[in-house]
Formats: sequence, structure tokens, C-alpha cells
Amino acid sequence: MAVQVAITLFAFIVLTTAKPPSPITCPIVFDGRVAKNLTLQDFDTDGLTPYQAGYVHGVNLTWSKIVQFPKAPPSKFDSTHDKAVEVTISDGSLFQPGGGQVQTGFRRAGFLLGANNGSDASNVGVKTFHWSVKQDQNPRMGMNLTHEYMNVWHETNDYSHNQFSFKAGVVLFVPKSNQTNKRTWKITNYKDEIVWSTPIDFEDWQNFAVTLDYNKSTLQIYYSQGNDPLRVATHPLPNDNSGGGQFQIGVAKKPTETQGVVYDGYQETHIHEGQIYGGIFVEDSSGGCVSGSKN
Repeated sequence: MAVQVAITLFAFIVLTTAKPPSPITCPIVFDGRVAKNLTLQDFDTDGLTPYQAGYVHGVNLTWSKIVQFPKAPPSKFDSTHDKAVEVTISDGSLFQPGGGQVQTGFRRAGFLLGANNGSDASNVGVKTFHWSVKQDQNPRMGMNLTHEYMNVWHETNDYSHNQFSFKAGVVLFVPKSNQTNKRTWKITNYKDEIVWSTPIDFEDWQNFAVTLDYNKSTLQIYYSQGNDPLRVATHPLPNDNSGGGQFQIGVAKKPTETQGVVYDGYQETHIHEGQIYGGIFVEDSSGGCVSGSKN
């Protein structure tokens, strides 16, 4: 009897302490999920987080002054060891590329994955880029959707264009007759054409995935809400995926009343806006593998 009790107790301990199954089922190329034990100061040192400490943020700012850890439940693709992270922008979010002219038109802060150098494994074969977003429940932290926001994108090595972009708000230089609702997320292709959109949910997590097939030159979008399985949002669309590049995640708030976007236009003052992220990773989708999808 004592032996049976001991065996039963041992089995219970094994079952209750076993590591839960990973929500990611395909080979990971880059893991951008944020571990619970990371501190704000860790983001200022290369190698302590999944992201580069020096990019991309305002002049004289550090990530520890930009990043916040919001009170938010884990997203669909975060494990029990991960937590949500919020990227914020302020009046000081003025980026100065390579010691050049300060980009006064944007307000910008964005993560770059540590080993994503533009000619790495995420730029060949078939790769899927995942991210989840949630809106801050403090209305003062929300996006001003009279602006265009480009919060996630994959930019070519020569900075000439993006293979895809993830936007919200009023998209610049698009005629009113072609504008989608400003309260929608929009994904654009390499021509900056809107190929898919969905309403912004101001309460729940929203999960997005974009598969770039570098061999067939296509783009395909997946989407779900909360913990629901990802579903195919588009069929594979023709897209120029050449040029290498980097996956950028954060907030890029473009100006209104602008001609050139980068150096001119109107931005409000005294802003403090944020976007909550979780479940950031890049995976190998050779053979059609897309984590969490239900085709």
C-alpha cells in the first residue's frame, strides 16, 4: 500500500511539474519572446535580451527609458516563462541614422532582433514572421489614428522599400476613396498596396503571421484573436521578397500635413503612446509548417 501511494505521488509530481508543450511547433529561426526574468535595464546591453541595444530609438535615449512591462496576460505564442512588452514613443523619439540628419518627421522606436543582420537565415527559403499586439487600456497611451502608424515591417538592406508592412490609422498619400477604416490594421505588400485589413480590437490580443516564400516570391497572411488558432487570411500573393532585410517591431508614427514624411510635417507635443507586444518570433515554414495555424 505504501509503495502504491509513493508511486502515485511520484506520478502526480511528474505530471504537475512537467514542462508544458511549446506553442511553437515549427523550427525557430529567431525567438523574440521576452523572458519573465528580464529587467528594463537588460535591454540596454547586447546579448541579455533578444534585441539589439543600440537600435532603433531616439537620440540620447536608451531602451530602459522606452520599454515597459504592462499588466497583460500572455499572448497565444508566449510560454509560461514569457511576458508582454510595451514599446513607447514620446516627443524625444527622434531617430538619427548613422550620425546623419535627425528624422524630425517620425516619432519612432523599434526592436531589431539580435542576429537579424539582413543576410541571415530569415531571408532565404520559406519563413514566417509572427507577432501579437494588444492595446494599452490607458486611453492616453493609445494611438492617434489620424496619423499613419507603421508598427511592424520587413525593410530591405538598401532601405528602398519594405517587403511587407503592418499599419494602422490614416495611410499617407492614399486617396480618400481608397482609404480603409482608420481603426483597422492593414498589411501592405512591397508596392505599399493594402492587401488585407482587419478591425483593431481594443481589448484582446490579436495574432498576426506573414509567410514570405523567397523561392516562389509570394506573401501569405494568417490571423487570429485571443487564443484562437491562426487562420489563413489570404492565399499566397505575388510579392517581391528580394533585397534581404530586417524585421522591425515597435511604433513608427508618421506626421500629418507632410510632403516627404521623414523631415517635415505635424506631430502633437507631450505625447506618450505605447504598443503592447508578445509572441514575437520567426520560424522556418519549409513544407508548409506554420505554428498555431488551422487551415
